[in-house]
Amino acid sequence: MNIENKISTNKNSIAKIFNWLITCIFIVSGLFVSVAQAQQSKTIESITNTHQINIAYRDAPPFSYAASDGKVVGYVIDLCNVIVSDISKHLNIPDLKINYIDNKYLPDRDALLREKKVDMICSVNANVIEWKTIADYSIPYTYSYTRFATLKNKNISSIDQLAGHTVSVTSGSVDALALNQANRELGLNLFVITTPTMEKAFELMRNGKTSAAFINDISLKEIIEAQSDKTSFSISDKGVGKPQFFVILLPHDDQEFKSLVNQSLCKIRKSPDFGKIHDIWFNKPIPYLKLNLQSPYSQEMDKALTQFDDCSSAER
Repeated sequence: MNIENKISTNKNSIAKIFNWLITCIFIVSGLFVSVAQAQQSKTIESITNTHQINIAYRDAPPFSYAASDGKVVGYVIDLCNVIVSDISKHLNIPDLKINYIDNKYLPDRDALLREKKVDMICSVNANVIEWKTIADYSIPYTYSYTRFATLKNKNISSIDQLAGHTVSVTSGSVDALALNQANRELGLNLFVITTPTMEKAFELMRNGKTSAAFINDISLKEIIEAQSDKTSFSISDKGVGKPQFFVILLPHDDQEFKSLVNQSLCKIRKSPDFGKIHDIWFNKPIPYLKLNLQSPYSQEMDKALTQFDDCSSAER
């Protein structure tokens, strides 16, 4: 074969290889497009099609509750309203409507998530790993500890003194998780009665049917402040387990929607007005209830939440 023929043959081979590479690129690109389309947010698609967003809440002042006039209000409701406003602007849906769904009993929360009946749950929920199979979490917006309330005349100040006693806690709550862990690790041999609401858990303690009611300290303080005989109760000095960082529960495995929510929350969290929003609900008379929890936003709170201020993941 002469040199000219060799060159011609090599050119043809190179052309074939080039065409094959181009074909592969188109095929792979098509696959990426298909995968991207498959991973598009179902939540955003539903909101865009219906011009509605479904938000679950439950009666848990000051986080969320229905006022006497039927209006749904609360600290996390205020935050969620800002998030909805940002989503409305992002999706160019000026008439975006909020449908509030009453998650009256906490155990019903799991069904709402599994059946995808809600887009956000704006109430008292913590970022515990046990719920990761059915929900995703926003960045935290506040935190508290599980504590227990007792009748003051029982003179119980530490969890060790409850060994062998009957106690009450809300079914499916992070307080139940903290209580059960402490029961195992400390060998307390507690008999635990679970209830559908925090108020019911408190009522059992109040009526002497249990020795203590385990509830997050923010809600516990609100419940006691609402009692006519509030001086009859004591709250444990020490928390049970680790601090609970409260979050908005989101649909499982929907990263695009989660990013929208977190971007909005990050904006709120970094705003100089964030502490003022907190104090409206925790350091002033609670709207419609006229109770004051006297828990101002503090440097300790700010420091605890600062660890979650890196919002780069929300922007990816």
